[in-house]
Amino acid sequence: MVDTKVIKQYFVPMKDGTRLSTYVQFPEGVGPWPVIFSRSPYPGMLEIWKERAKLWAEHGYVFVYQECRGTGGSEGEWVPFIYEKTDGLNSLDWIINQDWMDGNIATYGASYSGVVQWCMAEELPPQVKTMFISVTGIERYRQNYMNGMFRHDIYTLWAVGNSGMESRFPLENTYEEALRVRPHIEMDTHIYGKKLPWYRDWVTNVEEQSPFWSSGLWAEMKEIPRKIEVPIMMVAGWFDHNLDASIQSYKKLPKQVRDESIMIIGPWVHTEDIYGDLDYSNHDQFGQQQFKAALAWFDHHLKGIDCELSKGSVYTYIIREQKWSKWNGWIKGDEFVSYYLTTSDVNKVGTLSTNIIEETIEQSYQYDPEEPVPTNGGSALLAYLSGSPKAAKPGSVPQFEPGWRKDVLSFVSETIDTDMQIVGEIKAFLYVSSDAEDTSFTVTIMEVFPDGTTYNIRDGISSLRYRNNQSYHYRPGDVEKLEIEMWPVTWTIKKGSRIRVDVSSSNFPAYHIHPNYAGPWALQKETKIANQTIYFGGNYNTNIEFPIVKMDGKK
Repeated sequence: MVDTKVIKQYFVPMKDGTRLSTYVQFPEGVGPWPVIFSRSPYPGMLEIWKERAKLWAEHGYVFVYQECRGTGGSEGEWVPFIYEKTDGLNSLDWIINQDWMDGNIATYGASYSGVVQWCMAEELPPQVKTMFISVTGIERYRQNYMNGMFRHDIYTLWAVGNSGMESRFPLENTYEEALRVRPHIEMDTHIYGKKLPWYRDWVTNVEEQSPFWSSGLWAEMKEIPRKIEVPIMMVAGWFDHNLDASIQSYKKLPKQVRDESIMIIGPWVHTEDIYGDLDYSNHDQFGQQQFKAALAWFDHHLKGIDCELSKGSVYTYIIREQKWSKWNGWIKGDEFVSYYLTTSDVNKVGTLSTNIIEETIEQSYQYDPEEPVPTNGGSALLAYLSGSPKAAKPGSVPQFEPGWRKDVLSFVSETIDTDMQIVGEIKAFLYVSSDAEDTSFTVTIMEVFPDGTTYNIRDGISSLRYRNNQSYHYRPGDVEKLEIEMWPVTWTIKKGSRIRVDVSSSNFPAYHIHPNYAGPWALQKETKIANQTIYFGGNYNTNIEFPIVKMDGKK
């Protein structure tokens, strides 16, 4: 007889003898019961997990929570990702052999607790009937880089917070100190006095085709979704740093599995909550952190209860309409609308137009890596979770005035006369040149409200070396076409608003500061100023392409 009033701690032995701290919360009554299984490397969240365990127990589930190897009360060495597959499968075997398990198991968790699910997903025992994976995918290169530009605000922060070492600096200053180190390869020895080999691998393997990403663990992991045989409920946020990885993983599911799965994408940051002062009414339709959806999903797969949600569907929150829409398979626009960038002498702010100009015009600015454009909103952010008032704000936030810096080119459209619903990936096509052997360019798409208040919708970045998802050598002075595909969104630009586009060369600390030298960025000690040029009109149809749904037939 188990005690259903207290959570019980076990030390579950792995095949190599390492014992992992594992907590089990039982429902009231007499078992056996269905089981929900979660794992995490964050000991600071133990009490939160215990409260969640009680909640699931109230609904008739045994909740099993395990601290990953080398974290919390678990034995062994903490090395991110490496042991999660074997430890997870060993622990599932332990659960299966308990007399309180009724033969039905689901895995559950968000962020790293989602990664541990992906790690073991291709070899799940038959007792595991489904998975609930929130705000994470398994595309490690794409999560670390966008077109050769490293996501500092996510992975430098994560590294210093999960190094397992003691910083030489006050904890609250460690991340900012880490960002200052140049060459950045020496960040670990500067902060900790010793090396973090896994972080050094991340910052020096800039090319997706490098052996580090294209073979071994990471190459194997990104193919796992193709091998999954159980239905999944996935949750993502329009402003979560794992959005792209979540979507890529969902799209890789076998069709027969995807037809039995569900994806939910809301206007959330990584905590599955809203941020900022836009109106996101009804964002919590599926409960806090989507608990109502998870409960319905588990009741269906573990208890045989009918599920009201439609399998094979993607549910997305349409920003600025404050409502949800259901799509079959994946979101898709009906057509594309292009807005062309042109220059103007009026207040040094360019224009956006659906018509391309015949003459060729160019506009230049200087990019100084020592004075980068500060990050102001977006999805590729994580440092805000530290609570630091200096951290870049995530999500859609108020923007600066057009042309607010000499190294930021702004382009604004006329007022639009009908609602414009964006559905999918916005793409920027830029014709550019530089006098540097390598550099970077950024794009930010915004909605300008009738009162002038401006909010960011999407942004993107690309180096010249790793442009268009390939690797090139750039010759200074050559005009090249950059294609920057931004992350998907469902957002309606309202009638009476205008569209604004900013082009620049930095977005720090969301992405590393490009030093304007060729070669791996983390090995560069010096920087130099680059003269950047954007080309418009004639043969240079620099434009932004929007996928839209016709408003007379919108879903």
